[in-house]
Amino acid sequence: MNSKVAAFITVFVLAIAGIVPVIASSLDDGTDADITIACGTKNCYEPFWIAEEYGLFDMEGVKVKMNYVDGGGNATTALLNGSVDLTLVGADPAIRLFESSEGGYAVATVETSKSSSSSNDFAYRTDCGIDLEDASTFFNPDGSVKVHCGIDTATAYFSGYISYLYDQYEHGKITEEQYKILKTTRTIDKDGGIVHIPFDSQAAALVTGEVQMICSGNTVEVASDKDNIATGSASFASVVGGIVIIVSDEAYNEKSDAIIKVLKALDKACMLIEDPKTVDDVSQFCADYYNSNGWTAEKQKNFFGSYYWDICNMTSMSDYLEYKAKLLDIKNPDYDQFIKTDLVVKAHEGVTLYDGLYTYDHEKGILVEA
Repeated sequence: MNSKVAAFITVFVLAIAGIVPVIASSLDDGTDADITIACGTKNCYEPFWIAEEYGLFDMEGVKVKMNYVDGGGNATTALLNGSVDLTLVGADPAIRLFESSEGGYAVATVETSKSSSSSNDFAYRTDCGIDLEDASTFFNPDGSVKVHCGIDTATAYFSGYISYLYDQYEHGKITEEQYKILKTTRTIDKDGGIVHIPFDSQAAALVTGEVQMICSGNTVEVASDKDNIATGSASFASVVGGIVIIVSDEAYNEKSDAIIKVLKALDKACMLIEDPKTVDDVSQFCADYYNSNGWTAEKQKNFFGSYYWDICNMTSMSDYLEYKAKLLDIKNPDYDQFIKTDLVVKAHEGVTLYDGLYTYDHEKGILVEA
């Protein structure tokens, strides 16, 4: 993790919006935290970085300690073992929480796609004849798998890739048997289309030929500047979803006031992403914070532009999670009992979103353009 070098350049622009950044670091001086958060070091966690960097947690009067992890899989592990109170994950880790014997709840989402369909970003080797619009190109003429996709299978990219494959099957591009093979994680004694590779190792695995394709977020962009690597996206029909904030049952029952303050701080961070006066500066900060070759402020801004950013209650959250669970072969999932909307509603009470830039629609539970 690089030092937070971008704070001083944002003072003027953010001051215009009425929010002045301060140098803020995770509690590491022995001070008791009100809330402990597992925070990822990859895309989708930007509101947490921004809230910490610009003193938004302090502004809300909540003491936060960040435990940094590489993504949703380890974030969920931290929540399950009791070392953190709150984290942000995609569908798969949230489902893992709900399917476990441990308690926990989804209390909010962070962003909602601007598109009615979903999409995956890929980086792939140009010497493999890959056509993202036709997954039958992932097979050799003898029926064996030619293209293996590197994914961190503990994260939502796993079911995201399976959603893409299911769409290919529904549109007749691959057979049911090919779909089952491609959605299988490869083992020594059985061929499959997916290879588990943690985020930080994916670009190297693609370049060395360990896999022929990766499906991820900004890891794809990191790989894109390598020789013989191309990038592309594939859209597919899906239930519109978001990234989910989950909390332990203990935190929900005993630290609700602190969680509400965290949600308020994250909502202010999302305002900075949505505001055209501040998005350039927070994009630069987040690109510096991620600190990886190939990920630039421009790419960060483009990523921001693909979503509505708000701490909200997505009304289709249970439908989205249950759809993903079925793709993961979970029978008869029912997650309504694990979704709590009261904290995010309280976090929005009395909130005036400045400049008329966007409006939180409580009935729909999403951010809408003003």
